[in-house]
Amino acid sequence: MGRGVPAGLPLRTGPVAGVVLAAGSSTRMGTPKALLDADGATFLARLGRTLRRGGCDPVVVVAAAQAGPVAAEAEQAGARLAVNPGGEGGQIGSLRAAISHLGALDDPPAAFLFTPVDNPAVASETVRAVIRGWECSQAAIVAPSYQGKRGHPVLADMAIANEFLDEGLADGARTVVRRDPARVLEVPVPDPHIADDIDTPQRYADRFPGEGQAAREASATAPDAPPTAPDAPPGAPQAPPGPRAPAAR
Repeated sequence: MGRGVPAGLPLRTGPVAGVVLAAGSSTRMGTPKALLDADGATFLARLGRTLRRGGCDPVVVVAAAQAGPVAAEAEQAGARLAVNPGGEGGQIGSLRAAISHLGALDDPPAAFLFTPVDNPAVASETVRAVIRGWECSQAAIVAPSYQGKRGHPVLADMAIANEFLDEGLADGARTVVRRDPARVLEVPVPDPHIADDIDTPQRYADRFPGEGQAAREASATAPDAPPTAPDAPPGAPQAPPGPRAPAAR
């Protein structure tokens, strides 16, 4: 398994697409993660901006439907929309929808960089480091790592895109990533947010305490707020704030 960016190799060139996987049902969170607030922007909008600033073009958002709040937010964020109806097949189903979308473009990218929507605080510098790792190596897959732990976004060369389309991937995209360690470049980055995985109300409150506190205060002061359920155990995780409405166009 490679670590760091090799030196002395000719640079690979070509556009790198950014893909945000946002077609999940958000069952554990209880509300669409793509529309939650992350320091003034939705998870989706913040990730789209990060990917674009990091060097991705185009940025593609995979949603569960052609219309609806997530699709509208993708449009507002200036992203292309790919659809995985109903989020079928989970994240690998959504990644396949993105790959099919990219392959049908008049000018397909040379590589694509993908991330679930639930790590919105990843840095644009991390995106740049991953793309730079691909440009400066012969690796088919590039993954960032923080203190020895891998995270997202992960980059894959379009030359191996068809491997993600294969049926029977027991562990989804991880099956492809782990298939041949020799073709994977691991790039250490000073970014703990590559592994945030914000998929529960408690993790959301821990990562963005301002938003969580504001939601609790609003609930407590609202005149028509329903009473707290009497059987709620002490210290139970608070529900996250509702989805943030897409900005008016």
